[in-house]
Amino acid sequence: MVIAIITEQKASELTGFEFQPGMFYNPVQLSDGRWFISFPEAQYLLASDIVSIEDYTAQDGNEI
Repeated sequence: MVIAIITEQKASELTGFEFQPGMFYNPVQLSDGRWFISFPEAQYLLASDIVSIEDYTAQDGNEI
């Protein structure tokens, strides 16, 4: 799954914000403390809002 890593501050700003009619940002925190949004959500941000784009695979069968 491709995800966009964002800062904690950006996660706070985006939570609950509508990016398309009826579609809202829902940042999620990884177990290592970093925050991410889905790649489709990230497409509505500026490149400067994104820390990195990663191909995430859950380790040891753990979900996010």
